[in-house]
Amino acid sequence: MLNANIPAGALETKWSKYKSTVKLVNPANKRKIEIIVVGTGLAGASAAASLAELGYKVKAFYFRG
Repeated sequence: MLNANIPAGALETKWSKYKSTVKLVNPANKRKIEIIVVGTGLAGASAAASLAELGYKVKAFYFRG
């Protein structure tokens, strides 16, 4: 069974509750984290470029149908 790890509580408080419990990434460890961006439209390409500039390893995928 899939465990989505969705925080309990009201919808309005889920994001702030998640942000308060997630661990921060040490700048020295950014190159160890690989981020996958699915979709390279305007938003996806911008996100991939911004994350790469911050020092993360980024892989961008797209589907051309």
